[in-house]
Amino acid sequence: AFGRGREPTTPTDQSTDHPMRPVQLVTLAALIAAAVARASELTATTLALCLPAAYYLVFSYLDGTQFREGKPWPWLARWTRLNALCGADGYFKSGIIYDDEAALKEVERKGPKEAQCIFGCFPHGVISLGHGLLMTDAAGFLTKFPSLVAMRRDLVASVTLAVPGYRELLMWLGCVDAGKATARRILRKGYHMYVLPGGEAEQMLTQFNKQRVFVQKRKGFVKLAIEHGASLVPVYIFGETDMYHTSTTLMGARQWAMKHLRVALPLFWGRWGTPVPYPVTLTMVVGAPVPVTRVEPASAITNEQVEEVHAAFVVALTALFDKHKASCGYKDAVLEIF
Repeated sequence: AFGRGREPTTPTDQSTDHPMRPVQLVTLAALIAAAVARASELTATTLALCLPAAYYLVFSYLDGTQFREGKPWPWLARWTRLNALCGADGYFKSGIIYDDEAALKEVERKGPKEAQCIFGCFPHGVISLGHGLLMTDAAGFLTKFPSLVAMRRDLVASVTLAVPGYRELLMWLGCVDAGKATARRILRKGYHMYVLPGGEAEQMLTQFNKQRVFVQKRKGFVKLAIEHGASLVPVYIFGETDMYHTSTTLMGARQWAMKHLRVALPLFWGRWGTPVPYPVTLTMVVGAPVPVTRVEPASAITNEQVEEVHAAFVVALTALFDKHKASCGYKDAVLEIF
């Protein structure tokens, strides 16, 4: 089972039992045909450069694992060098506060088959670094809840998984595509799930020293919770929105691009007017699970049921924020809910 036994020293591809996708076969055939057609022109140097790129394109970039269970690499989540970035003594002074640690321990003890959870993380911020504390051991979450981290997947925007290299980094950390079909598959396979409900809209709302969440219209994750009987865990990261200053210049055009192209284009700057973020303190507050009653079949779920559970989650998130804001250095902050 995933997360048990000897920890692998290389990434684990969960899709090895899947046949090649049509797009892989077509691409492979096209590359072979091109190589045969130009065989007389190929040099050893050309082959040395092209073969690794072709292998990556066919067997990694186009393998479709982001739509299944991904290819997590547990070693990376435990990599101690991450502490230099997000550890208690790193560039970002980070930490985690648990509103009900005993409840989370019970979730871990039972496992996702009996106590499945969807962690709703806010706010997105410009680069969404804070929720990575749940994916790694930078703030000690993995040490405290090893099985919970191992048996989870993190939903990320499709566009981020289209960037070569960055795609692999995210999937090695346990991320998969944020599409609805993938989310359902992850829950059906028996994993916990992390999600940033605010998405691109919340990213575009980010302003320095403002605490804003975009959740009023985000109800898909709530319906998934009802469909699978998964408890909802509110998570808030103080400091996420203070990593950069942002601008509202050309906001109308950027909002259009977000709506029609599904791409967020925040204008931001950090230290010295560069993309280097300010060295803020990131404090993640993890709330107690909000129980959700399963409704079967999914077609029987009513709008009233979704609204009721959604309202309970928003109340829990707001209460979590208000309870811990002073201890996290935001005594006078007000949570703006969009």
